[in-house]
Amino acid sequence: MRRIALLTTALLIAASPAHAADPDANEIIRSLAPITYLPKHGGKPRRAIDLEVRFESGSAKLTKSARSLLARLATALKDQRLAASRFEVAGHTDASGKRAYNQKLSERRARTVVAFLANSLGVKRSRLTASGKGEDALKDPLNANSSANRRVEIINLTPVKPTAAIKKSGEKKANDILMGK
Repeated sequence: MRRIALLTTALLIAASPAHAADPDANEIIRSLAPITYLPKHGGKPRRAIDLEVRFESGSAKLTKSARSLLARLATALKDQRLAASRFEVAGHTDASGKRAYNQKLSERRARTVVAFLANSLGVKRSRLTASGKGEDALKDPLNANSSANRRVEIINLTPVKPTAAIKKSGEKKANDILMGK
C-alpha cells in the first residue's frame, strides 16, 4: 500500500506543470495572445504575465536563470500569434529600501530586459517599451518586502476588440472566446 501511495505521489509530481515562476513559451503565449470578448461583459480586457526575472541583488544585472526565462519569453514574442502586438516591460520592486531608489531600480531593470530581448534575442525593439513601477504596484501588498513583489510584468499593449463575427451575431460561446475563435 505504501508503494502505491509513493508511486501515485511521484506520478502527480511528474505530471504537474512547471513552477509558475518558470512558464514555457506556450504558457506565455496563452497569457499574452490577443483575445476576443463580448462587449456586453464590459471592462477592459488585459493580457499580461508576471515573470520572476532574477537580478543580482540591488542591481539590474541579469542572472543566468533570468536569461533562460527571457529566452522563453523571446520565443513567445516572436510567435506568429503575438507578432503583431506591442508590449510594455514593467519592472517592479518590493518596498524595502527608499521609494526613489526602488523606482530607479525598477526602471533600470525594465530597460535591461528590453535591451536583452532586442539585442541578444532578436525581438524587434520597436515592439517593446520599458517602464518602472517601483513599489507602487505590489503583487503581495500585505507582505511588502516579499520576493513575489520583485518581478517583471509583460503587458500586451495591443487593444482587444470584439471581432466582426461577434459584432454581427452578438453571441458567441464562452469557450470559443477563450480559444480566440
